[in-house]
Amino acid sequence: MNVLIRFLGAAWSLVIGAGADALQWLSKPGSKVKLVCAVLAFGCAVSGLTAWEKEQKIRDLSAQVVKVRSDWKADAARLQADVDTRDQRLAEVATALRAEAEKLEALKAESAAALQALAGKIEASEKEASTWRGRYEQRPDTCKAALELLDSACPALKGY
Repeated sequence: MNVLIRFLGAAWSLVIGAGADALQWLSKPGSKVKLVCAVLAFGCAVSGLTAWEKEQKIRDLSAQVVKVRSDWKADAARLQADVDTRDQRLAEVATALRAEAEKLEALKAESAAALQALAGKIEASEKEASTWRGRYEQRPDTCKAALELLDSACPALKGY
């Protein structure tokens, strides 16, 4: 640990010493080359920092693009799954509706047959009723007298 501390101290002294030497060299009056070098060094430092900052922005934007693409793919997969589920449900509903339509057609046919049979029965009963009325109207006088006697004997059964 002690060696590491000494190493870091020496590195720090080297950096500080180099900076102090450069400042001392620049502060001595001399040629214009020193001034041009200093301006160029400053320009290089600024452009280096600018390039580093732009690279960081590019990295951040690249990470955002990757995240947006993965989010888009996840959303597309989820939406496709939703569409598939909806299509499956619609197919099930269509199958159920077809089955119900078939049942309805069968019931319509059965109902039509029942109505036709009922119409036949009604017609037969009307014929039978008209036949009975005709026979009732043509009953003999003795039958009429017996019915009148029955009506007087049993007023509760009157009209039969």
